[in-house]
Amino acid sequence: MGLLIFSAVSLTATPVTVQEVGIGANEIVNITSSTLGDNLNVYAGVIDLLVNGAPTAGFCIDPWHWSISGPQPYDLVPLAGAPKSPGPMDAATALKIEQLWQHFYAPGISGADAAGLQIAIWELVDLSITSASFSLNSSPDYGAGGMITWVDSNPDAPAANLVAVTGGGQDYVISAPDGGLTAVMLGIGLLSLSWFRRRMRAA
Repeated sequence: MGLLIFSAVSLTATPVTVQEVGIGANEIVNITSSTLGDNLNVYAGVIDLLVNGAPTAGFCIDPWHWSISGPQPYDLVPLAGAPKSPGPMDAATALKIEQLWQHFYAPGISGADAAGLQIAIWELVDLSITSASFSLNSSPDYGAGGMITWVDSNPDAPAANLVAVTGGGQDYVISAPDGGLTAVMLGIGLLSLSWFRRRMRAA
């Protein structure tokens, strides 16, 4: 039953309001994106968000779309179900991002470490999506290569509980929210399970 509940929740997108309100620890890097253009100077690091009004730290998982100002309608989805087209990433990539977050992220993260984690996330997502491309043009990579080597060498490392928010602007990875929003997702999952069981009995 637990597996069925998890599956039902995983298939559910929960509407949320997301607003990008600032940039936390970061470094400016130069990238090329197949959809945005060449030689772009961008922030690489923590993104300060409001998710349904709650302050939330996130990272970009979508180097193919610009952010949008102001409160925006987004969907809270499983990490492996994001980013939007040209995504999504695969489950193995989502797990690696969760492991990197667990091992390298902390609220007081430095700008260099935050940039390295952001670049590592972009590079992992890019490797899993073949219909678009991302590349880092500037140096250094702030340890991103070492982070990817670490996660590849530690497949059983603990993983953070992360989700994605996906919408009209760039998509973000955040910690799974506690409290009401999680309860709503679980409630939807239970309703889906109840419907599934009724269908099974009717068959």
